[in-house]
Formats: sequence, C-alpha cells, structure tokens
Amino acid sequence: MAASTEQVSDGVHRVADGIVNWYLLEEDGRLTVVDTGWPRSWPRIERAVSALGGSTGDIDAIVLTHGHPDHMGGAEPGRRATGAPVCAHRDEVGRVRGKSKGSSPFALVPGLIPQLRRPATVRFVLEATAQGFMTPKWVREVQPFDGGERLDVPGRPVVIPTPGHTEGHVSFHLPERGVVIAGDAIATLDPVTRLPGPRIVHDVVNSDPARVRTSLAALEALDADVLLPGHGDPWRGPVSEAVERARQADAG
Repeated sequence: MAASTEQVSDGVHRVADGIVNWYLLEEDGRLTVVDTGWPRSWPRIERAVSALGGSTGDIDAIVLTHGHPDHMGGAEPGRRATGAPVCAHRDEVGRVRGKSKGSSPFALVPGLIPQLRRPATVRFVLEATAQGFMTPKWVREVQPFDGGERLDVPGRPVVIPTPGHTEGHVSFHLPERGVVIAGDAIATLDPVTRLPGPRIVHDVVNSDPARVRTSLAALEALDADVLLPGHGDPWRGPVSEAVERARQADAG
C-alpha cells in the first residue's frame, strides 16, 4: 500500500494511508506523530518522515487519539525503533495495551457482519485484514495524559476529550494553527459505508453511540478552521459548521 503526504497547515502534514489518516507535527526540526495507522504502517511512517527531509530520530513523541488498530497500529514498532514515548488518554491506556475489555478487534466483528451486504464494508474489512487489523501490535509502555492538558511535544497539541468512539477517545487542538485533529470523533468519509461527510462514523464501530454525539459539542466550541479527520479529506471552514453538517447527516 502506498501512502501520500500533503502539508495541510504550517508544520502539519497529513499522511493518507489507505482509508486512514495519520499526521506529523513539525516544530524546530522535531516531530510528533499523531496516530500511526495500521499494524503494518511503520515502514510508511519512516518513508513519510524521510520525504520531509528528516529521520525517525527526529520523532520526539507518538500521541494517539484512540486505541483501534487502524490508529495505533504502528505505535509499538515506532516506540521500539525510536525510543519515543507513546502517549494516550489515561482512559484509553488499557485499550492501547490490549488489556481492557473490548480492546480486541474481534469485538467489532458481530456488528460488522450484518453490514457485509454493503460492498463498501467488504472493501474496508479486506483492506483492514490485509494491513494486520486483526493482529494488533499492542503497546507495551504507554504514558497517560489528561483532558485539557497541553502536551509538551512538538506542535504543543491541547487534549480535547471526545469519548464515545472509544472510552478514552480524544481530539487534539492546535490553537495557534487553527487546526483540530479529530481522530474518529467526526469523519469526512465513513470507512464502513464510504459515505462522504462531515459525519459520525457508523455506530457498529462506536463503543458508546450516545457519547459520540454528545462529544460533538466539544469540537463545536473550538476556534479552528481546519479539521483533520481520521478518515477522509481535510475539512476547511469553521469546525462548528462541520459539526452542524455531521448532525444533519445523522438526523437524515
């Protein structure tokens, strides 16, 4: 699988790795990796960093929106290769380590089976399986952070709790750059249905659908005009407008 890299804001680079995105934050020659794609994504992370003129030795931290294997897949290989800490919300640490109830990707299978009538869902399942989704590389050491915290890593992201997709799901606000990295709190392309957004991802992959919808208010309140989802292209415009469109799609 090839991955494509684009600069989406000053010091913020999106890497589209199949149907999932991860991001590189650049500051003074140092890097933070936000999410790490699939379990087989680490070589593509290495190539993306090299394409920016850097090396994996420039990575100071790996921070995660949540612990699904298409977002934390390359974190453990990255930790071992670079020594950079892997950081996640303290309510997500058990999932990232593969220790919490429901952390196994097989927990998603019962909900996905009825959706296999959709060609889009079959495509997602095949892509995910090929990229090692069902055999995650759990992270052995995880540094916890809290909601509202400003992380002392390149890019200085502010942690915005957006639980519901998973228990400890977060988004990251880069206030000086007017950017929000939303993880799977909102998508511009639903990986299960391939419907365009902004929208909430299909509830078969949400651990608490009601909290997903409540968490949209946390995004709506942010002052930003670039929203970077875990799935789909960047949204340019007020984040509050993206949230309103997601609500409209959900109601329709």
